[in-house]
Amino acid sequence: MRLKVTLLFLLITSFVFSQRVCNDLYGKKFTKEQLTSDLDFIKEKIINAHANPFTEISKQDFDKKFLEIRNSLKEGMTQQQFYYLSKPLIVTLNDEHSAMGDFCVTDSIKNNLKVLPLKFKYENGKMLLSENYSDDNLTIGDEVISLNNMPINEVLENCAKTIPGAKEERIPIVVDRFWVVINKFCYFITDNYNFKFASGKQQTVKSIPLSEFGKKYSQKNSQNQQKEFKALEYQKIKKIGYINVNSFSDRLYSPEIWKKKFDSIFTQIKKDNVKKLVIDVSDNGGGNSALGDLLITYFSDKPYKTYQGTWKKSQEYSDFLKTMGKTYDDYEKIKNGENLPMISHIITPNNNPLKFKGKTYVVVGKNTFSSAMMFAVTILDNKLAKVVGEIPDKGHPNHFGELIKFTTPNTNLDFLFGVKEWIRPAGKIEPNKLIPQKIIELKDKTKEQIIQEL
Repeated sequence: MRLKVTLLFLLITSFVFSQRVCNDLYGKKFTKEQLTSDLDFIKEKIINAHANPFTEISKQDFDKKFLEIRNSLKEGMTQQQFYYLSKPLIVTLNDEHSAMGDFCVTDSIKNNLKVLPLKFKYENGKMLLSENYSDDNLTIGDEVISLNNMPINEVLENCAKTIPGAKEERIPIVVDRFWVVINKFCYFITDNYNFKFASGKQQTVKSIPLSEFGKKYSQKNSQNQQKEFKALEYQKIKKIGYINVNSFSDRLYSPEIWKKKFDSIFTQIKKDNVKKLVIDVSDNGGGNSALGDLLITYFSDKPYKTYQGTWKKSQEYSDFLKTMGKTYDDYEKIKNGENLPMISHIITPNNNPLKFKGKTYVVVGKNTFSSAMMFAVTILDNKLAKVVGEIPDKGHPNHFGELIKFTTPNTNLDFLFGVKEWIRPAGKIEPNKLIPQKIIELKDKTKEQIIQEL
């Protein structure tokens, strides 16, 4: 079941268009003293505020990497040059919510951006062609062996060094975004891409303007683009109720509005007298985890264990909370640098008169992420319903969250990361993945076909 194409195109293009146009800053040269100050600022904030910065590399290796970067700083570097030097400190956090904002570009650069007109997917350690927007005759599904005479595995490993997030997911992310990563973040190829495929085919693919890529993408997917993205949707199929919950965003709707929408849907479910319920979060990228907790009250009355974890105390996050008008006494009592335990609790869902009492299935997919994953994992670990579908492409049940954002004082680069470490109700079990009880391939399947597999 694919993410609506309109939304998908917005997501892949935002990867490019998030880049700020700031003509005055693009060519500015910074003193070594300014650059050193900004690098020290990044390290200070990581050490002070990140939940656990040493899960991928040790503190000793982190300090070594920091000194290598510090010694590489030179007088007169630009923001872009500093960006590429400093970003590895963010990458090594092993934090799937961490990021560093893109370096500035000029109007001219942005307007003339060219991209590779191919998209790929990563399966079983292979980079496979999945979409072709070039004029070249290529076979979908063909495996890439090399690029410009470089083994593709070597290319992917080098590009992954520029991608923040969980270590084992960086190469799949590179493959998914290869169409723009290869020219913007690594190797900086902007003209010809000489591919060699496992089929024996060799093809030089020329880059095309982003605007042209957008037009070709729209033409090829015009039918699906008519589908409107809906955060919440209900349909009765025979005697089964099917709910798509494609977001838990409290920016899209307030928690009060979400409750009204859930009330409306479950009122209809009661009228429809459905015998089974499917809740589909396969395209849900997350939002507010409290909305997942709220949804549980509509189909389960079984007591369940919540997530647990630790919350890193820092003056930075304490000050941030105060700007939001929030204070937590237990958090304020501990010293900076200490961790506040977030103990798992037993929650007994309230007596919801709209509660569905039949068998419930929760469908997860490749795009289930963040609080949507926490929702599904809570259900899975506590056996509140049967979890089915696909293993998500990114994200982990145990992860960092609750973000704080900073901006370097001189080079004006934004970066963010998590101050909390979340642990699933079942604890630190391996593998750290959301694995459904029944695997169902969702791609291109209708709701009826998914129900049939259940």
